[in-house]
Amino acid sequence: MRPFLFVISAIVAIACLAPFKSDAQNSRYSTWSDPSAQSTGGEDLNAFIEKLNKLIDEAEKAKAADPVFLQDLRNLANGAKTPWNTVVLDDAFADGNFTANPAWEVLSGAYFIETGWGLRNKLIQAQQQQSSGSAGGDDLAKVLLGTILKKATGQQNTSQPASNVIVTRTKVTNAFQIELELSSWEPDGNFTVGVFQGQAANIGYRLLYTSGKGVQLHRVGSSGSSVVATSEPLTLEDKKSHVIRWSRGTDGQMVINVDGNEMISTTDRGFSDPFDGVRISNTSGDFIVKRITAKGV
Repeated sequence: MRPFLFVISAIVAIACLAPFKSDAQNSRYSTWSDPSAQSTGGEDLNAFIEKLNKLIDEAEKAKAADPVFLQDLRNLANGAKTPWNTVVLDDAFADGNFTANPAWEVLSGAYFIETGWGLRNKLIQAQQQQSSGSAGGDDLAKVLLGTILKKATGQQNTSQPASNVIVTRTKVTNAFQIELELSSWEPDGNFTVGVFQGQAANIGYRLLYTSGKGVQLHRVGSSGSSVVATSEPLTLEDKKSHVIRWSRGTDGQMVINVDGNEMISTTDRGFSDPFDGVRISNTSGDFIVKRITAKGV
């Protein structure tokens, strides 16, 4: 155990020491330089971390060191790949206005600020208002009766569901962390938060929550959408705020936590460029975003 610990300690020490030159003319070691300062944008550092993680993997399999020490060492190494230290978005909607500081742009549907709660949308409410606005008295009663009969006979509504889409355009690095406080007020809803590229805000990663089913991570490209990972079932319809945290490291590893519980951990390198903003949407349900923050490198 001692020789292995010495090797690991030496590797870490070499990575942290200031540049130096050996006095021995025939030394096998050359002057050390900070890999994060290379013009490759941290690629040397990432390669070093990958090698270190492989050594830790081998040590775990061989039980060559204390598991707690190895986990601490892995956390230290991987911490260099998740350097979120720049806040690019922080909105609690406390000013009662989502059109400025920061500016959100509604692409479809409707949003409003629920005082004391946050950014809200409610598709069912909008649909009811549309129905009540075009019918009154006995006509409205007939519409409601028709809806009940359709449900009783199993007839499906052939009209396309409405959608709410709102975006804020702010540069987000490829490695990021998004955190939001979300409450859900009606069953059978779905909510999506994501990062996008391009003016149309269609391409990028999206995290989809569906009532009772859990969360799914999607990659949306020019040729369509694909599911990257799916969580276990999850239900948030208790009208309470829940914290969703979505992180992406420089190596493409993404972790999604809900209320501190890990729901998804996966790696996807489908996008390597920065993103142009953050997108929120839903096609059913009633959701309130109390606060949303995003950090980049």
